[in-house]
Amino acid sequence: MQQTQVLTYGIDGILAERLRELAQVHRFWLRETSQLSACKNLAQTSPPSLLILVLGRDLEGELAFLSKVHESLPTTRSIVIGETDNPILAGLAWDLGAAFVLCPPTPAASIVDLVPKMLLALK
Repeated sequence: MQQTQVLTYGIDGILAERLRELAQVHRFWLRETSQLSACKNLAQTSPPSLLILVLGRDLEGELAFLSKVHESLPTTRSIVIGETDNPILAGLAWDLGAAFVLCPPTPAASIVDLVPKMLLALK
C-alpha cells in the first residue's frame, strides 16, 4: 500500500514545523517545496493526495498550477492559503479547484486541524 503524500509549496516557519509534526503523528509523507518548478515536477512524478499551496510569490504561475492539478489529478485535493484578505482571489482559487481556501481573517494555522480531516476523508 502506498503511503499518503502531502505536497506543499511556499510554507515555512512555524506552520511548516507544525505540518512536520502532523506528518509524524498521522504517518503521512510530507514533501515540502519552495520553488514552483520543483512542486510541479513532484506532482507529476508522484501525485499527492493533498496539495497545500501558498499564494503570493508567483500568483499567475501558482493559479495556473492549481488549475492544472485540478484538471489532471482529479483525486488530489488542494488547500490554498492566501496571505491577504482578498475575496476575489479566494473566489478564483475556489473556481480553479481548491477544496479549501484559507485567507485572513481565518488564520493559516487552521490548516493543522484541516489536514488530518481531509486525509481521513480521502481514505
